[in-house]
Amino acid sequence: MPVERSYFSTGVSAFFEMATSDAERILPPHLQPIEVRPQRSILNVTAFHFRDSEVGPYAELTFSVVVPAIVGSWLRHAKGGFYPFVAATSSEESRRHREDRFRIPHYQKDIDAHFIEKADELRVRVWGEERPIVDFTVTEHLWSSSTHLLHGFMMDGTQRLKADIQISGRYTVHEHEKGRMILYEHPMTAGLNLEEIAPYPFREHWLKEGTEVFHPLETL
Repeated sequence: MPVERSYFSTGVSAFFEMATSDAERILPPHLQPIEVRPQRSILNVTAFHFRDSEVGPYAELTFSVVVPAIVGSWLRHAKGGFYPFVAATSSEESRRHREDRFRIPHYQKDIDAHFIEKADELRVRVWGEERPIVDFTVTEHLWSSSTHLLHGFMMDGTQRLKADIQISGRYTVHEHEKGRMILYEHPMTAGLNLEEIAPYPFREHWLKEGTEVFHPLETL
């Protein structure tokens, strides 16, 4: 299976504290959450506007628990590991494609995502079935260009899977805690204890005009 390359105009990745008890309940037994402090693990919220892909343009929202990456060589070591436990897209074709190819569970309705860019911040508002799912903002810092290697972990029944994910483009990242997030009660957030999730990200990534490369799934 060849690599899959998608091109995005805008992307957001933000990290929020969550209860470790929730993270452990979501994760399969072979994965353990990373804690930022005792009993506090990490919820990662990402949103991308893909302008071009194998299934055309679409928007995507993903919720993941952050886990350790698999140790690699000094020249090829992933910056982080993620277990995407639910995702959503703005088209049925993109949703089916990502479910079939990457075994990521999806909310089975189209979402409506708005990316509202200002001079120094990006606000992302997402709805599903005319109900709000999330409203969050990340803010600007210094811009640079780079490629990041990440590990995505998935399950197919009892089969343990991993994919290398490379994200390249212009990005700004900081830990100034200037962003904010509101999570709403919705089928996508039903597995989360919303009261235990911090309303501000301790790390904010804002990306522009880049590529996401999904490598073929590997069996662990």
